[in-house]
Amino acid sequence: MRHATVFRRITRLTATSVLVSVMIFGMLAPTAFSAVTPAPPNPTTQPAKRTRAQVEALIAEAGRTPPAWWDSVQPNYPKTLDLTWNNTGKWENQRNMGQFIWDVIDPNPGRWREGVKLVHTTLNLCKDNPKGLEQAINSLGRMYGHLLEDYARAAFWGRKGARDSIMLANCYWKLGCREMAVEMLQGIQGDPTRNCSVVKLWAEMGEVDRALRIAEDAAHTCPDAAYLAAGDACRGAGRYKQALDYYQKSLTGNSQSRANDLKMNHERALASSAAIVVFDMLDLSRIADGKYTASSFAYTGPLEVMVSVKAGRIEDVRVTKHSEKQFYSSIIDTTRQIIAKQGVKGVDATAGASITSEAIINATAKALASAMKAGK
Repeated sequence: MRHATVFRRITRLTATSVLVSVMIFGMLAPTAFSAVTPAPPNPTTQPAKRTRAQVEALIAEAGRTPPAWWDSVQPNYPKTLDLTWNNTGKWENQRNMGQFIWDVIDPNPGRWREGVKLVHTTLNLCKDNPKGLEQAINSLGRMYGHLLEDYARAAFWGRKGARDSIMLANCYWKLGCREMAVEMLQGIQGDPTRNCSVVKLWAEMGEVDRALRIAEDAAHTCPDAAYLAAGDACRGAGRYKQALDYYQKSLTGNSQSRANDLKMNHERALASSAAIVVFDMLDLSRIADGKYTASSFAYTGPLEVMVSVKAGRIEDVRVTKHSEKQFYSSIIDTTRQIIAKQGVKGVDATAGASITSEAIINATAKALASAMKAGK
């Protein structure tokens, strides 16, 4: 009955909102799943390889069907919230949709699904509001990707909206089609992003030398951010001495970065330099059973982790203190990778929240190093 009611309401919409109708009905109406390879819910290592056709099938299927959790979640929002995305011109997170998502939904993982469903409900309300519709579609792409790690649905909505090339490239990579990811990245001139996201994604895909060339070019204007990203790329590839050299370079030179960014990048470079020194020294067999804590500088301040070790294995990594707001899935994803890899080597930073990921990696390395020292 619920789906039939939705369908009758959709058929009364004007011709200009047909696209919106299709999108909404595609997310609410039950549809038989095609025989395509299911996407892994939360990849922690290099994704399984898929052909272009397989990825396209996954994305198309995601656009036609609701997530498995859909019926178990109900949006919860204040009555004062304007669901048409009109902005009052002030920072009022109980009235403005974008600010409600930023301040209330994003920092609370337990509300991510309801936030996504809430944005879906605004699509129909924005049928005569192109700006609001665009904001809703772009938000769905970001939230499915950065929050829920549902890369097929992130790509589906990303294609409908602003077509963020970096976001789409990351989705294609996570879905297992390197060819599609490379095509998107090749269309980007240099690295125009604030934190060198293009450099980071090329490096994650194994194109470290290419990533370094782009970073060197970006360093002409923002050496702090560019060399920091270059250092991270080398660290991920196990090129530790080169990474240390880049971290040192990020501390020098004239930069056009904002003052706050410059200060933060210098803090991160120092923290990464300190952590990388112990990367090769870590030996879990020399660490006594117990729980060990350490902190490192994240986006908004110190981030603390607790690492549990038992019988020479990392049993758990937990972020115990932080002041981050836009950490997306990094806290879950990064800690999961560390446990899976039994260490900090080769752990990929989470797209969209790489600074938080980096802090988790650094703090974990410090915690394990201090545990080794205590066990001597």
